[in-house]
Amino acid sequence: MPRQRLHAGRTSIRPFVRGDLDALLALRVDNRDFLAPFEATREDSFFTRSAQSREITLDSDAWTAGMGYAFAILDDPERLVGRVALSNIVRGAWQNATIGYWVAEDACGHGHATAAVGLAVAFAFEHAGLHRIQPAIMPRNAPSQRVVEKNGFRHEGRALRYLEIDGVWEDHDIYAITAEDVDGLA
Repeated sequence: MPRQRLHAGRTSIRPFVRGDLDALLALRVDNRDFLAPFEATREDSFFTRSAQSREITLDSDAWTAGMGYAFAILDDPERLVGRVALSNIVRGAWQNATIGYWVAEDACGHGHATAAVGLAVAFAFEHAGLHRIQPAIMPRNAPSQRVVEKNGFRHEGRALRYLEIDGVWEDHDIYAITAEDVDGLA
């Protein structure tokens, strides 16, 4: 699978590299409180150099195995501002992945999440051979809902007590997009 850089306006995505470690760690530490209401509870050890190094290694291993594709979200030209990942890939008859993403608090409202998700969707259908991508979003996370809606995802329903987020079993709205939904890709 090509480990390439994709661009949309002033946003680009590319696979994480070892050189991202310090920036990724700083971003995770600086945005810990901002992201906590939307993520699984993280142990203090997650916010260490060794843990973030392990995350980069796991992302690289998943990429090599074709089981996940994690990208650094970059603001023009090279400032790391977030992460978008195609994960939980199931091949065979399903060809499905989940998608998750986050953008640093100081980068919100600039279209980076919307652009990064669009780029990841194009990668999924054009290069990874996937057929369906599904994000799961808490109903109270209106900005994230706008990101997927702007990218053509459809709302398919609500999964009750879907994921434990910040210590609470949260409902999530399930969205999806398939290759047939994207002009010129099917």
